[in-house]
Amino acid sequence: MDPTLLSVADLASLLRSGELSPVELTEAYLARVEEADPGLNAYVAVLADSARGQARQAREEIRAGRWRGPLHGVPLGVKDLYDFAGVPTMAGSPLLADNVPSADSTVVARLRGAGAVLLGKHSTHEFAWGGTTDNPHFGPTRNPHDPERVPGGSSGGSAAAVVAHLAAASVGSDTCGSVRIPAALCGCVGFKPTYGRISLHRVVPLCPSLDHAGPITRTVRDAGIVFMALAGFDAADARTLPLEVPDVVTGLGGDVRGLRIGRLRGWFEAVLDPDVRAALDAAMERLRGIGCVIHDVVPEAKEAPVDDVFLQVASEALPWHWATFGRGAAGYSPAMSELLAGPLPAADAVAQGRERTRAQVRDLLTMLADVDLLACATIPAPAPRIGEQQVDVDGRRMPVEWMLTRLTSVFDAARLPALSVPCGWSRSGLPIGVQLVGRHLEEATVLRLGSAFQLAGR
Repeated sequence: MDPTLLSVADLASLLRSGELSPVELTEAYLARVEEADPGLNAYVAVLADSARGQARQAREEIRAGRWRGPLHGVPLGVKDLYDFAGVPTMAGSPLLADNVPSADSTVVARLRGAGAVLLGKHSTHEFAWGGTTDNPHFGPTRNPHDPERVPGGSSGGSAAAVVAHLAAASVGSDTCGSVRIPAALCGCVGFKPTYGRISLHRVVPLCPSLDHAGPITRTVRDAGIVFMALAGFDAADARTLPLEVPDVVTGLGGDVRGLRIGRLRGWFEAVLDPDVRAALDAAMERLRGIGCVIHDVVPEAKEAPVDDVFLQVASEALPWHWATFGRGAAGYSPAMSELLAGPLPAADAVAQGRERTRAQVRDLLTMLADVDLLACATIPAPAPRIGEQQVDVDGRRMPVEWMLTRLTSVFDAARLPALSVPCGWSRSGLPIGVQLVGRHLEEATVLRLGSAFQLAGR
């Protein structure tokens, strides 16, 4: 069997027992990348020589009985925002082509510590400021199910690589939905844990008050494995939580009967593509089928807080860019130049937007006092076509970026753990995702339900 088709959990068993060699596995992945990535553009850097060296080291360590855990010898990638010593961190921009870090980000260091084989760096939207990974400098990353459509973003390269079997898993980042959006549009799992669970030390920022790190994988169990390898306090990042990392893997496959699920109605379902609505209805029935109790919950707000979250992003991203590169720096795309040419959002507008968003967050937390998790679609529609700026969804025309983040960005503001799991297909053969959201620090519950949901769908 082609080992690139196996999950991280299955690979871990084979690698530990010696039935599969990390060298053999890494060569299989490198062959896949060489064959398929030219048409997909999921990688900006393939580190074949160093990956082979790491694979040989993993092979010798495992043979000697020094197994480090379930990522030992498993080939992974990381989004090109994370510093990787000796490899440029470009963040999707030629402005950073000479940005060669001397040290690893905490995420990369922890992957190395877990014994992972690092295949390379995955494509991203320019400076992660967008949801399509249609990069004007390095070309668009393409959806594995339809090369004319976007994979989502800004972690589009990560999701495309995982779904096309060019990496066993990847690590993305999520500010307005950038782990969950590509997971939903490409048909894999994207997990954004509670804010501060995973360090963002030596990571190119977008909006530090909203930025999260998170795994992109094929299965929910794999997401738990990667999460446990990455999570934990980091003295170099004051945002990280000084808490013990929970065991979110052991309980997977356990009983979820009786879990109370709040199906988010109101604006969460006001604008949905008919295929997404049908898939969401089927997902609710699947949850009922595994013993969950579904309650309808309706938010007080009448509209998504996307514009207010975008204001918050701009209020933090613009000063960073101006301070780092200077106003009007050459090298940005026209779209980024237009963003950066505008004035800083007025302080009172940002403050009012934050307060409206906080009110929506308080409403979500009130709902979570009465149910165990919340559920909604991840994206209102399947993947748009590359280059589309506006889309029609359920009779409403809206900007692509606004549509993509409509159902995800509020959970970044809420800093809640949120998981996107595949739940169906459009009539045109594009994947659809359902989003499961838990209380602060309750990653174990979110992943337990997500795993049960995914297994029931098989």
